[in-house]
Amino acid sequence: MKHKRPLLPLPDYQRIYQVVYSVLDASEVARTHRACILFTIAGTLILREHYKLPATISAGFMGMMVDEKSSTVAMYDRMGDGPESDRQSFHAWVECQGWLIDFMAPIMGMAFKEDEHPLDVPRWMLQKPLAERKSDINELQRVGDIYLEHDSALAESLLDSQSAGSIDLAKVCVAWFRRPPRALKELMMGDCHGQPKRLVACAPSITGVW
Repeated sequence: MKHKRPLLPLPDYQRIYQVVYSVLDASEVARTHRACILFTIAGTLILREHYKLPATISAGFMGMMVDEKSSTVAMYDRMGDGPESDRQSFHAWVECQGWLIDFMAPIMGMAFKEDEHPLDVPRWMLQKPLAERKSDINELQRVGDIYLEHDSALAESLLDSQSAGSIDLAKVCVAWFRRPPRALKELMMGDCHGQPKRLVACAPSITGVW
C-alpha cells in the first residue's frame, strides 16, 4: 500500500519536536520524556500560529506496535478488562486534518529505559492518517500499527488543570519557533531559579519514521 505524504514534512516535524523538547529541558522542572500533554499543547499552538492549521488536542488511550519480533506494544495508559485511561494514566496527541501527530514519539524510548524495558525503541517521527488506526487493540500486528481511544472529557480536564507555568512554557515554544529552513530565534528564558539562560536546541535527532 502506498503511504500518503505526511501532513508535516520531516524537517518541520523535527523542528517542532526539537523546540518543545529543548524548552522543557531548559525549564529544569518538566519531566521531558513524560510530558506528553505539554508536547501536545505546544505543538498544537505552533501549528495554529505558524502554519494556520486547525490542530486540536486529544487525550486518552494509545497503543502502538513497536517491535514485531517480540510482539511489543507500547501502551500509553493501562489495560484492565480493556484499554483504560484517566488523569493518572493517559497519553496526549495532536489531531489535524485527519492526521494523528505525536511530537513526543521520538523520545518514547527514554520512558521505556526508565521503566527498565529491554527493548531499544528508535527515535522515529510519528504521523499517521487517522483512517489507518486499528479498530481493536488486538489488531496491532505490524510495526507502527496504532490503536486510539480519544476521551474528550479527559482532554478538557487535563487542559483545565494545567498550571500557568506550563502554559508559559508552551508560549515560549511558540515565540522561539521558526519554520525551517530559517534558523531559530535568539531567545532567553528564565530557569527554575529565575536566572535567564539562552535557549539552545538539544533534542536527540530523529532517525526514521513509524
